[in-house]
Formats: sequence, structure tokens, C-alpha cells
Amino acid sequence: MSMNGEYLRVTPEELPRALKDPEWALDLAEEIQDVQEDIETTPAEARHFTTYQTWNLLDFLLKRSAFPVDIVHGEEPFAEADDWGYGPPQYVTADRVRLAATP
Repeated sequence: MSMNGEYLRVTPEELPRALKDPEWALDLAEEIQDVQEDIETTPAEARHFTTYQTWNLLDFLLKRSAFPVDIVHGEEPFAEADDWGYGPPQYVTADRVRLAATP
């Protein structure tokens, strides 16, 4: 058994609904993951992404490089009372994603 990093890209319209209704968000995440298993998507099109077991290595390297955004664990608490496998999920706001994507 291993811990995998799992990530889901949501739209600006989906995020508020997900924050209000974590069960809907979990269903959405599972649905998107199932769809992507059945069809091949490019990284730019993919909404679900996994780092498998490399999440810890990525976290170590990004912290060592003083990366400004915690893209590995997320920054904002989400569904704090829920455990989606390895604890409650977290998210990164759109502004922080833009910062992380800026060269």
C-alpha cells in the first residue's frame, strides 16, 4: 500500500459548489477520474492528475527551491471534517495557481 498524490482541476464555477457540498465534489472527482481512465487525454486537457508516490519528493524539492505556492499539499482547507483517503483535501486558489504558473 502506498500514498499517492491526487489532484483535480475544477472550473471557477465548480469551486464554490464544491466548497459548499464536499460530497458533490468527491462524486465529481471520482467521475472525472473514471472518464479519464476510459479515454486518453493530453496533460493540458486532463482534469485529474496523480503524482503516485513522488508527491513527497516533489514537496521536498519545491520547498528547497523556495517555491512560493504549496502545490503539493494545497493551501486552503477544504471539507475539513472529511477524510478522502489520507486526510481532508485542500485546494489552491486561482490567484495562487497563476502565481505558481508564472515563470
